[in-house]
Amino acid sequence: MNDRIKKKVYSYLGFAVKARKVVFGKERIRAYIRSPREKKLIVIAEDASDRTKKDTIMRCENKGVPYVIMFTKEDLGRLLDKPGVSVVGLEEDNLIEAIEKVVK
Repeated sequence: MNDRIKKKVYSYLGFAVKARKVVFGKERIRAYIRSPREKKLIVIAEDASDRTKKDTIMRCENKGVPYVIMFTKEDLGRLLDKPGVSVVGLEEDNLIEAIEKVVK
């Protein structure tokens, strides 16, 4: 993926964080994937552990939740002011649509 797309997606994630419309943490991500929300999107860090990637991707595919693999754990952590975040879920429909449009 080119840098322009990454920058745009990163800024959208920043808006979601400011609006407090993000989910992270193993249990909260699992609940988010199972939730009845219509629009969902998961962002998985490129350097997340293989186990985390496989588990999250499997859960997303089983429930039909779209996901993208981009950024590093450090990048996602910087957005959330945490040391390192492997997976983030978005709860803002407009930002989900915007990211899906940019990524596809």
